[in-house]
Amino acid sequence: MPRNIRKIAALAAVCSLGAAAIAAPSAMAKTHKVSMNFAGGQKGTALTATITHTPMGPCKMKGTLVIPDTKQVWTCKGGTIKMTGHGTTGAANDAKGTWTITGGTRKFKKVKGKGTFSGQLSTGKFVYKGTIKY
Repeated sequence: MPRNIRKIAALAAVCSLGAAAIAAPSAMAKTHKVSMNFAGGQKGTALTATITHTPMGPCKMKGTLVIPDTKQVWTCKGGTIKMTGHGTTGAANDAKGTWTITGGTRKFKKVKGKGTFSGQLSTGKFVYKGTIKY
């Protein structure tokens, strides 16, 4: 009987190591402070932009604007990121607001993040600041 107990204990130890290895990738998610530059345009309710200075590398954005809210999809190397924004306009076509990541695919499947944005509607240039964790 002691031999069977040792086998069971060894099997339990191997299973524990396997479970730890599977759980490890989610524990390795890093939080990145971001200050991303958006340069884009708008045609009707359609938005497009190139996003630089991101921890994910350069990304392309496509989205829709139904004032005061945006829905955006960023296509980056390794997957996509979905987000929403809620903005206000001010004097001289200034815009500012908040953004929240709502999901992602592949490398960014469990991405989370939020922050603020500001920029000029006439130029299509915005800066998004906040944190992203993936």
